[in-house]
Amino acid sequence: MILRSVVGKLWITIIILVSLVLVFLSLFLNQQVEKTYVQDQRTSLIRLADEIQTALNQTGPDYSDYLHQVRKISEMFHTYMIVLDRNGSILSSDGKPVVSQVPWKEVLGQKEFETVLRGEKVYKRERVRLSEANDYLPFLKNDILLVAVPYLQAGKIQGAILLYQTHDQISDHLKQWIFYSALIGIVLTTVFAFFLSTRITQPLIQMKKAAEKMARGHFSIRVPVRFHERDEIADLAMTFNRMAGQLEDSIHQLSQEKEQLSSILRSMSDGVITVNKYGKVILTNPPADRFLELCKRNRSQDEHQDGNLLPPPLKDFFQMVVEENQEHTRDITEQGRTWAVVMAPLYSGDQVRGAVAVMRDVTEERRLDKMRKDFVANVSHELRTPLAMLQGYSEALMDDIAETPEERREIAQVINEESQRMSRLVRELLDLARMEAGHITVEPSRISLPEFIHRVIRKFLALAREQQIHLSEDLAGDLPEVYWDEDKIEQVLTNLIDNALRHTPSGGSVRVRVYQEEDQMYLEVEDTGSGIPEEDLPFIFERFYKADKARTRGQSGGTGLGLSIVKHLVHAHGGEASVKSELGKGTVFIIQLPIRVDGEKK
Repeated sequence: MILRSVVGKLWITIIILVSLVLVFLSLFLNQQVEKTYVQDQRTSLIRLADEIQTALNQTGPDYSDYLHQVRKISEMFHTYMIVLDRNGSILSSDGKPVVSQVPWKEVLGQKEFETVLRGEKVYKRERVRLSEANDYLPFLKNDILLVAVPYLQAGKIQGAILLYQTHDQISDHLKQWIFYSALIGIVLTTVFAFFLSTRITQPLIQMKKAAEKMARGHFSIRVPVRFHERDEIADLAMTFNRMAGQLEDSIHQLSQEKEQLSSILRSMSDGVITVNKYGKVILTNPPADRFLELCKRNRSQDEHQDGNLLPPPLKDFFQMVVEENQEHTRDITEQGRTWAVVMAPLYSGDQVRGAVAVMRDVTEERRLDKMRKDFVANVSHELRTPLAMLQGYSEALMDDIAETPEERREIAQVINEESQRMSRLVRELLDLARMEAGHITVEPSRISLPEFIHRVIRKFLALAREQQIHLSEDLAGDLPEVYWDEDKIEQVLTNLIDNALRHTPSGGSVRVRVYQEEDQMYLEVEDTGSGIPEEDLPFIFERFYKADKARTRGQSGGTGLGLSIVKHLVHAHGGEASVKSELGKGTVFIIQLPIRVDGEKK
């Protein structure tokens, strides 16, 4: 964990650097102490040896006291002396040879001893090992400094004077102090390095915590700055705070723009869908959500598809836009509604990163366009046929083609019927125009439903018998009295029954059913006719709309305005008109009306 933090790394780095410096410095100091101390020891021993040599040469035969005193004094300064005669025997303080048990030749070799007897000085520093100790070689240790000079008496060399010191008595002490000093330096460095690294990295730790909070969305966080310590870290903290402020402003502006964009998208009546290059939906508005939900409900239950992916109607369209890298427009139909979709690619540099689709529900526009076309076609057809017949029969009269009064009467009858048909068409068009403009006056009165239904059906019994169609009624028991506009509801039933008789073949049946559910009355006109195709059901109450595309005259001929008039009259009573049909099996028109309707102008 220490190596993963800046404090630990900085702390360990300082300790290692300082420790290496102190180690190398200690080694250097030890070397210098060793060198300086050995040099001083050598100089001191040589001078002491020269003084002893001179004093012995001047003392004469009586030198025992001198040697004794010198030996005592030198031992006080950790310097030891051995006097050898020419045979290599150690002389005592009184000058007599002593049988030596010490192999001094391990300290001073035979060749070096002979060199001293020739009058030369010998300086030596080495590590020796003595097999045993002796009073003449007290405190002798392995590492020694030794000086050997000739022993003179009356100007003649009588032997050798050996002076030696143990080398490590002072140097070891100094080395210990150097080691202790280095150790204390490392300890102090550790403490101060930790304090320094902590002080240096504390602002960095604060910036790290601030960055973590910013990563969690707290963009208002700031790092405290010590203005009385204007160093690089303080400048870094100030720069961090400026960056945080600019980032907060940028995020705030982005949030405002996002909210503005979201408000614009929510307020749009057109649907907007944004997808990435993989066809995954990333942005929608409420109209687009409704379209996607409609597509989702329309999918098969066995289809397992990611809800964020484009529905099949848009998926192929998206692939085409991406592949061709250009904008396209298309109409998409789902569950009887039509959307005009404009899809254009989105770019990231030169690469296509997705697409945006804008869709508008044009069901009403397409319906009105279809109505306009149908209106022109139907009016042209409805007017052309009677006009052509009027023109033809009138020309026949003018050209005296009809020779007998019966033929002229027959031609006049046809002209009269076609004139009435044109008059009825114009009247229904005027009525429908007035209804669509909202000029419908409802004058409710009390109606007994059984009597009312009997009266309406009686008008069609003769026509039903002529066409060999069974016309019947099915009235529920205990029907209440209702308050409707009798003339207008009679017109509704008349149009529905007439329409049912015209589309029911001989041998079929038409039934009028009346029943109550809660506070609503239901009038149903059911036939066993040809039925209505499913794609025509949403438009069946539109003016001039005919499921019979051939527009043939005869039994199924009509103006195409009756059902549109039915819808407006029912809506004026606060009710609803609907239809259920199955091709080849028949049709049921359902009129739902409240029991009581207030008189008002709709």
